[in-house]
Amino acid sequence: MRTFLACVVLVPLLSSFTCALDATEELKVRTTLSQFSVFIDDDDFDHLDQIFTQDVFADYGAGATCDGLPALAAFLKFGLEGLVSQHAISSTVIEDLGDSLNSTAYVTAAFLGPGKNTTESVGSVVTLYGKYIDTWTRVSDAWRIKERIVKFF
Repeated sequence: MRTFLACVVLVPLLSSFTCALDATEELKVRTTLSQFSVFIDDDDFDHLDQIFTQDVFADYGAGATCDGLPALAAFLKFGLEGLVSQHAISSTVIEDLGDSLNSTAYVTAAFLGPGKNTTESVGSVVTLYGKYIDTWTRVSDAWRIKERIVKFF
């Protein structure tokens, strides 16, 4: 009887279990997440197509949404203009859904003022803590973010 009950409980669970992403594919996703931080901290908004799909949707909270890569790039460029920033991504969990992925990654973002290219002292620091909740899709042999939801703590 116990064996039967174990099968009744475990078989449905096992059938819904997805295999883990292989190490090479996981490294591609983690590298892409890290590259996003490097690009925006270096004011390199021209290479965001290496991170996001052209039709990306992004929600940064408080009504700040972007439809499409040009809108997202403009939003980030405007928001970071004149600031020194450092985005650090950690505690990343990736869920393999077959043709797509979901990931959640914690982000700590520090913004220093008064800004870049100035001889004045750096001034104040604002630090934001939150997480990126991303939906990924395969584009050729790479993974790109199709949707980003940002939640601040």
